[in-house]
Amino acid sequence: MKSILEKLYYGELSPCSQPTPITERYFNAKDEVEHLSEEILAKYPDCKELLESYADAIHITAACEGLQDFEEGFRLGAIFMIEILNGKN
Repeated sequence: MKSILEKLYYGELSPCSQPTPITERYFNAKDEVEHLSEEILAKYPDCKELLESYADAIHITAACEGLQDFEEGFRLGAIFMIEILNGKN
């Protein structure tokens, strides 16, 4: 069995390519976004391009936040390991 470092090196492990969440909360939020987008476009059909640009910007900020959370989680895990290996309580 390959180590996690080998899997990462050979491109077999990519946390950002994990499937989307499959929770009820996620699907409810996704449905709400779709419903609200349709509602906005029904009231303001000339704002389609603006709404799409807004959605793109939201996706970019969410991706940046996800990366930052991933990095912080990794740092926290490393700190746990250091403290465990050093015998700190």
